[in-house]
Amino acid sequence: MAGAVPNLCYSRQDVLDMVAASRRGGEQGLQSAIDDKNKQMSNVHVRIAVMGECGSGKSTLINALLDLDDDEAAPTGYNETTTKIAPYSRLSLPNVCYYDFPGFNMVKFPVKAFMKKTKFAEYDLGIIVIQQWTESDQLLANALKKAGKPFHVVRSKIDHIVTSESDKKGYNEDVMLRSVRENCCSSLEKAGMGKTRVFLYSSCKLKAYDFPELQKAMESDLSETQKQLFLLSLPNTSEDSINEKREVLRVSIEFMAAISAAIGAVPIPGLSLACDLVLIGSNILAMRKILGLDDGSLRKLSKRVGKSKDELRRDTEHTWVFGEIKREQVLLLLQRSTVAVALTVAEVVLDFVPILGSVFGATTSYWVTRRMLTNSLEEMVETAKIVLRNAEAAASATPGRAAGY
Repeated sequence: MAGAVPNLCYSRQDVLDMVAASRRGGEQGLQSAIDDKNKQMSNVHVRIAVMGECGSGKSTLINALLDLDDDEAAPTGYNETTTKIAPYSRLSLPNVCYYDFPGFNMVKFPVKAFMKKTKFAEYDLGIIVIQQWTESDQLLANALKKAGKPFHVVRSKIDHIVTSESDKKGYNEDVMLRSVRENCCSSLEKAGMGKTRVFLYSSCKLKAYDFPELQKAMESDLSETQKQLFLLSLPNTSEDSINEKREVLRVSIEFMAAISAAIGAVPIPGLSLACDLVLIGSNILAMRKILGLDDGSLRKLSKRVGKSKDELRRDTEHTWVFGEIKREQVLLLLQRSTVAVALTVAEVVLDFVPILGSVFGATTSYWVTRRMLTNSLEEMVETAKIVLRNAEAAASATPGRAAGY
């Protein structure tokens, strides 16, 4: 049973296409249609330009925002690691893409030629990562303004400042952070940028400083559909981020239930149940991956915090979440609800009754699919929060580790 990120941009025609596919090819036809829709997702993109001088920390910020594996990650360092615009995205959500711009402070970098050929209007928003505001940053900000694109300024590597200042007499972290922010804002005002907010950030402490506020600010710049994709692409850095994903996934569940109802309205014995199992199974797999509960995500988190997958899963009640999701497992989940089983059996019987079978089939299919996916989502959200807490506990015991996944 294949699983992919659910297409959050379903139109009425998409629903009709899936219903038609199920009538033509039954369970296999529906699964094929779901896979095709999930592979396409070509109608909505989020393109984010990440800019700053070489060594400012922009590549590290991209890796934090996308939670990329080592073999996927943007190269980091103080050397000239990025010489041209490089795109980065998660395999599960390729439509949310961050573009790592080269640092203008590289030796012999053709700044004028680069600025002339770069189409800033192609990006939805920009992030300028700084240590201090430079003429290069000003050029990029002006180009984004001219293209009518919003942008945010991020002061990175705050943990370095905290480390260097914390041993000084009378050190107060809040006072120090306020001073850093005010100095950055003052530099921007002197450069003619007006009152611009500066977000403080550390890749080692994603829940600290202004990283959560940066994510919310980026979200506010996007359309409603783009917001959904953006939220799903973010790592689980807090229970709030998990809750936000839950709200987005509830939208997808409504579409799945509508498709199920349309298929159930056709009184073909056995078709509705078979297709419901496909819809439920495919979406459970997708939701599990988005919530970071699939084996690959847990393996990545395990490596990051230095704890085994079993330790991360400690105290989780809904262990089915981590197992195989096949037709048999979906049937077992269905059987946990007495009402769902009774309605499903009744629907199969009434498939042989004209008109009544169609009405009852549509209503039952909608209710069963919606109830099953909603219950599964709630159990996965609960599990994801426990895994996050376990990861945070492990990370807190090892300074320098981040727990988000």
